[in-house]
Amino acid sequence: MEFVWLLFVCLVLYQVDCTSILCEEGFCRNHRFKEGCSTPAHECRINNATHTGLWLPSPTICNCCEYCLPFYGKESHCSAGGPGTGVTVGRCGHGLTCDPQQLTCVRMSSKCHTAQDEYDARHLRGETGALEQRPLCDGKGNYAAFHCVPAHTCFCQSEDGERIFGERLNLGATTMQNMHCGCSRFNYKIRKSISPGVRFPVIGPRCTADGNFHPVQCIGRTCYCVNRITGKIRDEKSINLNQDPISKLPCYNAELDLFPNQSEGKPPYNYTTPCYEHMQAKIDIIKQAEENGFITDFFTTVSECMPDGTYGRVLKTTNGTKICVDDRGHKIEDYEAEPNTENYENMDCKCAKTSFLMAQSNERPICCKNGNFRKIQCRRGQCRCVDSDGRQIGRESADVTTLSCYNPDWKRC
Repeated sequence: MEFVWLLFVCLVLYQVDCTSILCEEGFCRNHRFKEGCSTPAHECRINNATHTGLWLPSPTICNCCEYCLPFYGKESHCSAGGPGTGVTVGRCGHGLTCDPQQLTCVRMSSKCHTAQDEYDARHLRGETGALEQRPLCDGKGNYAAFHCVPAHTCFCQSEDGERIFGERLNLGATTMQNMHCGCSRFNYKIRKSISPGVRFPVIGPRCTADGNFHPVQCIGRTCYCVNRITGKIRDEKSINLNQDPISKLPCYNAELDLFPNQSEGKPPYNYTTPCYEHMQAKIDIIKQAEENGFITDFFTTVSECMPDGTYGRVLKTTNGTKICVDDRGHKIEDYEAEPNTENYENMDCKCAKTSFLMAQSNERPICCKNGNFRKIQCRRGQCRCVDSDGRQIGRESADVTTLSCYNPDWKRC
């Protein structure tokens, strides 16, 4: 299938080969002997809570010397640049910015930092719950790549804190080390900034269920192995689907291939999904109809596929109802909603998916009939209010009637 891959092709998958741009052998040895190197800042060698820095190529010929860019702490002197502002050799650390009036490092003003401040204030007043988590922000003041619900799952989120594609069991440090959500965030940015301005859905890189890059990526008929965190092409062979099946790639993992039957047969081979095929077929119908001079208003809406190539977790059946499905399109338990009902309109299946991932746990969340999170969740004799993503809101209580989200029919939804 032929899809537009935008700047991903140039900026992520293809890397400039700089191996042909080399300094003369022995140059740096002679340079260091004759010119010498200044002692780099000590912050990079310390890297603790008070002294941190970043190793960078040195601003010398051929980068012969070591160079450390120090990170300044809060209220440290900094320079915003310009006449009379002074010169510094470092920059403000993560989450900090240089105040142009005071010329000191101050905390960035951001949506995530505001959420942290609100949480801290409620925590001091004793208004936070045992399973309520303080928002995590990155070095730029944006929301961290994922959010974890204790004893449940971790899910990807945008820089603004909006939940996006990608979820896996919360296994503590193991999850935090392996869940980076780079692919999910890349696709989210495409949908927010590019897709609204074009007629047909724009296809980005394929992701795995946890929001990381799928190890196999294809551009046209050529497929590559990529780094699951960065999406960059690995130094391994590529294949052409006109001659070889996708299974010939060394990084191919049958467990990650949601629809292996789509890749079977004889050459030319394919590496696609039912959703991608359906999308392309509809686009072809629209284009052919327009070439024949027909009005195509009936076909102008083309449903987008999820970043993993599936239809999504909410599926409309032939009889008009909606059901919750897993990544292979199989129905999850009995979650269903009838047309023209509130449950039908607001159905998101987030709880059904979380419960499905927690199949082996004894503390699975309670879901509504449509697969959404019930507003009140109970665990070990304590009940709590949760939002649509299953995150706790406020303190828990053994008396459910004292909760802010309580209503007499709280068990029915």
